[in-house]
Amino acid sequence: MNISTRLARIRSISPPLMLMSLLLYGLATIFTGGPSGGLATQGLPGTGNRMFSEPKFLPVDEAFRYYTSLPEPGVVVVHWDIAQGYYLYREKFVFSAGPTVEDAEMLSAELPAGVAHHDEFFGAVEVYYGQVEARVSIEAAAQPLTLIIEYQGCSEQGLCYPPQQREIELE
Repeated sequence: MNISTRLARIRSISPPLMLMSLLLYGLATIFTGGPSGGLATQGLPGTGNRMFSEPKFLPVDEAFRYYTSLPEPGVVVVHWDIAQGYYLYREKFVFSAGPTVEDAEMLSAELPAGVAHHDEFFGAVEVYYGQVEARVSIEAAAQPLTLIIEYQGCSEQGLCYPPQQREIELE
């Protein structure tokens, strides 16, 4: 169909009907991607773009990776690497050890000062970003010990993980 035939057809359509047709064509173009890509390629849910999608959260062990070292007799250092956009609560660290989990006793730990943070659930708290180390004093024992570490952290996007507990066998 040539351009003059198209123009003649367009002129024969009533203005309200033409307006509705243009509106529907425009919406269809926006939502289906049409000639310019539309919203379907710019971030509507289910399109692969994250503009309007739910935030993605790391599994807890990826958000708060840890490892231990034994720098000297009677001392265990627990090192955390905290993913960007996540933090750990200073007040939520608890350390204990014993021959079994059931027989574990509380241990003292040295933690650095944290960053002041206002939490909607816990109020004024200190948190750690990036990295933190806890220096834990343990008594030398003739038998293997189980070190129990407890901690809790959140994502800055609003997800707080439940308190975590990990057991590490020390020999």
